[in-house]
This record gives sequence, structure tokens and C-alpha cells, in this order.
Amino acid sequence: MSGRVDGMQRDGGSSAPGAEMELRMLHLPSEMVAATELVAAVWDVDVERAHVNPGLLTALAHAGNYVAGGYRGDELMAVCVGFFHPPFDRALHSHLAGVRLDAIGQGWGHAIKSHQREWCLGRGVTRMTWTFDPLVARNAYFNLHKLGCTVDSYLVDFYGELGDGVNGGQRSDRALVVWDLERPVGPRSATGDIDTPPAVLWAEGEQPVLDLDRARRLQSCRVDIPSDIEKMRRVAPDLAARWRVALGHALGGLLAEGWDVSDFDRRGHYTLTRSS
Repeated sequence: MSGRVDGMQRDGGSSAPGAEMELRMLHLPSEMVAATELVAAVWDVDVERAHVNPGLLTALAHAGNYVAGGYRGDELMAVCVGFFHPPFDRALHSHLAGVRLDAIGQGWGHAIKSHQREWCLGRGVTRMTWTFDPLVARNAYFNLHKLGCTVDSYLVDFYGELGDGVNGGQRSDRALVVWDLERPVGPRSATGDIDTPPAVLWAEGEQPVLDLDRARRLQSCRVDIPSDIEKMRRVAPDLAARWRVALGHALGGLLAEGWDVSDFDRRGHYTLTRSS
């Protein structure tokens, strides 16, 4: 999230945790209610249709999974939820990370992920996974460049139809990322302005243009995406849907052919390299 839900992550804030930020595990029924309400607000859906509910959060926390919140004083500003998956003593799937809309860009995303990482390492967990919408540029930059995650796979319409105010009417494609918690946090490569590779997906005007044949002649390439797909979904939903399909062919297709995502550039493109 940026991620909104998935690893549905919502917020690409990357500042270091500040002194006014308190990160802690959630346990009380009132905390689970507040967490559910925050998720509903972030994903623009009625609380009865939120992606989590107080009972589910209570059960996950009671079973020893990760259910945490970020507070400023008594105000809940961020929520993150994860559960263990095989191998159960070594890996966690971070299902949801959300930041209150009026706090986006203030570092809560980075703070809650740092808390989650330390919580995992303290329990011998060395691998974390989550999904995010690969069309959301700020989350791609945060996950791949800031944290140094790797893209494992492209998942077409992973959640099926999502009827919230963010994803409604769009195919729910997701990228599955893996975070190696034992490596230093940070980018795996530096892209900068040097040797920017040719694009196989780019924009002419705002329209996506795809040329996968070009990739077959290259060792590295880039895949461009819109700078603000969420705004595009509101003002030009048909165009946003075309970008979804084009990115599925480009990023999904290259990953299926064995390419690796090496980075995401702040200017708005994935950099991929041929793995063999």
C-alpha cells in the first residue's frame, strides 16, 4: 500500500523517524478500531468495507503476527500489518501499510517500515515480501530505490476487483517485491544521468507507446510510467486503463523473459537488465 493496501502500500515518505513519532504494536480493541478507520479513510471506502476489520487485526496480533501503528501523541498516523508465511520462522508478508492522508510525505512510511524491519530481525526473520501497484511512481521509488527491494514477479489482476475509491474500475495488477532484511537499506544500483537506457515503454503526449521488440536487441532498458497515475485515474480513467495494460505487457513481459529490475529512477522509470 504504498503503498495504499496490498503490501498495498500508501505513502512514499522516506525521512528518518522523528522524535515526535512513536511506533508500537497494537493490542487493544480500541486500537484495532482506530486502525480499521484509518485504512478506510486512506483507501476512500466505507469502514464496513475496509480491507481489514478489528476482529481480523485482533486475531492476527494474538497469533504473533505484526500489527503496528505510528502515533503522534494520541493520534494514529500510520498502520502496518504483516503475517508470517513459509518458511514461517524466517519470512513475513507485509499485507498492508497505510499513512493518514494529511501526513503523507512526513516520513511515516519510512518510519513504520523501519520499525517492521527491526521487529522482524529481532525474531530471526530475514525476508519480507509485499505487493504494490507498479503504476504508482512514488511507491516504486520508495520500495526499489530507497529500501532496495527486488521485484520477484508481476501479478496480473492479483486481488480481482477492488471496489474502493482508489482502485475501483482498474485491473488490480501488482508487483511482488522481496526485501532482504540482512542487507543495508538503500538502492542496489545508481542510475543517475549516466547511460540512461533506451525506453521500451514511454509516453507520447500522455499516451503509452510500447515496443518490446526493441528490448530483444538490448542488455538494459527502461520502462516509463506516468508521474501521477492516481490523478490520471480520476480525470482520464480510460487513459489510465491503457497504461495498466501497457505496463503489464512491458514489465510483466520482460520479467517473464528473465529480465531483472535493477532500480526505479525518481524521474519515473524502471531500469531493467537482461539476466542472461
